[in-house]
Amino acid sequence: MKVKDFLKRNPYTVILLVFMALVLLLFTITKGDVFWRVGTWKGIVMQFPEFGVMVVGTMFCFILGCIDMSFVMLGNFATIIGTRYILSHVQDGMSNAQIIGVFFVAILIVCLIGAFGGVINGLLISKLGIPPVIATIAMQMVWLGLSTGITNGETISLNKVPLYAEIGHSMIFGFIPFPLLIFVIIFVLAYLVLKYTTYGEKLYMCGTNRKAARFSAINTDRMIVVTFVIADVICCIGSLLMVSTLNSAKADSGESYVMKIILILVLAGILPDGGIGKMGNLIFSILIIQVITSGVNMFSNLNTYHGSFIYGGLLIIVLILSTFLKGDSFKFPKLFKKASE
Repeated sequence: MKVKDFLKRNPYTVILLVFMALVLLLFTITKGDVFWRVGTWKGIVMQFPEFGVMVVGTMFCFILGCIDMSFVMLGNFATIIGTRYILSHVQDGMSNAQIIGVFFVAILIVCLIGAFGGVINGLLISKLGIPPVIATIAMQMVWLGLSTGITNGETISLNKVPLYAEIGHSMIFGFIPFPLLIFVIIFVLAYLVLKYTTYGEKLYMCGTNRKAARFSAINTDRMIVVTFVIADVICCIGSLLMVSTLNSAKADSGESYVMKIILILVLAGILPDGGIGKMGNLIFSILIIQVITSGVNMFSNLNTYHGSFIYGGLLIIVLILSTFLKGDSFKFPKLFKKASE
């Protein structure tokens, strides 16, 4: 494939490569001695899988043409229930094998709650016709209220069961972080589902034109429900990774992830309009955002609020660029026209 053809067919990939090069260049110039340390990149690899998994889950909704705003709070509620189950069933003197058995049951509970939340979201949108943003914001408030009511706004710590955090911070084969392995497995499974199954084909069809998909004998209502179930279960798995990182569960954990994940998806060219998006771009997009996050932390005079400013500005830039994307390439409109035209 010629370079020109590649640029035309992969505009978002080009945008990501340019952004990646600029970000790497910026931090190399300003903080190169710290930025390129092995410890810095180990931190990047350990930190992005928890929200990277959520990105993969939310991607299904975006391809469908929907936005899920409730996944973080649903995940928090599910992990609070799972964490309380672990604390109530792990007893002194239990072997590691028995404790891991309790973990598996807790993970199953979390995934079932995620599936239940997905069914509610799907039914509100498909059967009642509520716009996805409104329906999921409402459910976001419901899950936050339930979580806060159960915990009284307090943090549920897993310090009494340190094995969970140890597993979350462990290395597979001595060099692969456990969260990264989970991310890779979910990413590959999602890729295979979208690429090689009839569900994946129908998902893109529904996202492109839901009415046409309905006339093609696709049960669009079922597709909406199933997609939200898949998305919210995957997002709950991301919440489980977040609990292992923090060694605790809280009603508002990861609250900032919602806009960050939307930014990652839009930056990767997976727009909420539906029907488009390449999974390969997700890797670059996730790395860019995590590198920016880690880079901002290197400056003592910057804080998380400056990071939010950067994310917001970047999102606006990408949205502006996306308006110029027509078909397979960029087509910039004429800004100045003759008065006669």
